[in-house]
Amino acid sequence: MKQDKNGKTESPLRVVDGIRGAVPRLAGKIALREASADDLRVLLVFLERGSEHLSRDAGVSEARAEAALDYWREAGILSEGEGEPNEPETEKRPLRRPDELAPATGEETAEIVRRRNLSGVIDEAQRLLGKVFNTTEIGIVAGLAEQLALEPEYILTLISWCHNRGKDSLRYAERTAFSLVSEGVETLPQLEEYITRREAAESGIGQIRRMFGLGERALTKSEEKRFTGWLVDSGFPIGVIGIAYDLTVEATGKASSAYADKILKKWKDAGCSSSVEAVERFLEEERAKRGAPEKKPAGRSPKHDEIPKTYDSGDFFARAVERSYQKKD
Repeated sequence: MKQDKNGKTESPLRVVDGIRGAVPRLAGKIALREASADDLRVLLVFLERGSEHLSRDAGVSEARAEAALDYWREAGILSEGEGEPNEPETEKRPLRRPDELAPATGEETAEIVRRRNLSGVIDEAQRLLGKVFNTTEIGIVAGLAEQLALEPEYILTLISWCHNRGKDSLRYAERTAFSLVSEGVETLPQLEEYITRREAAESGIGQIRRMFGLGERALTKSEEKRFTGWLVDSGFPIGVIGIAYDLTVEATGKASSAYADKILKKWKDAGCSSSVEAVERFLEEERAKRGAPEKKPAGRSPKHDEIPKTYDSGDFFARAVERSYQKKD
């Protein structure tokens, strides 16, 4: 353990603060206090020596080392992707910034409104939001139609959806439209499909929160992005996510959504993530290849399509941490 200038042994918290500087967010400080012995050991070894031979140098399994790095990334002490190999960036459609979409003059706005048949959209949007649009707001609607080539029905559906989510600012609708188009959601059917999947995902996120024992705290940005990706982008059934959760706890001793994400991506690449039955067949085939006896993940519910209401992952995690400390004593 590192010693200070007076020859006294410093605590892991002081060592980390000395290496990284003061932890900028409360979440990071809480993570340091609640970390297990393995988590702290992996972090210190990683900061001193890097990721090469990390599990060996920290004296933990590769799965445990990987889960510990995920824990520190989610806490904000390690940056997103730190310690992982770089992945090639996907090319996205080049777009103007949202603040560059609106026409420059009132005459241009009026011409776009006439040519794009936007009068009905503007009238209906004003009625929906309960206000009369000013020149800037009319320019935003015109910019969505002209610069992003969005149909009037698309724009009105988007404004209505934002309104239903408590977002009545046209600037918010503009930023949302910019984001959607950059992701390829450019037509009304694509938007309607996106809204349906997004609303279903928001319901599913509540089930995932209970599964991973997250309580009522706000999700981190990485958690929100990850859970939405599972439900919206990849369409994983809740039961499949439940199996990944069970295997994660069994392998790492904690409810790590980042580690579960890697399991789910493996199943998706293998083409077996569409149903619980497909995943179970895949796992049985893997066990057969290794010549290992069939083994059910610990704590798995008999019905994977339902989240067990009485299963307390927080208690499981606490016992796992207690065992970890006992092993080191």
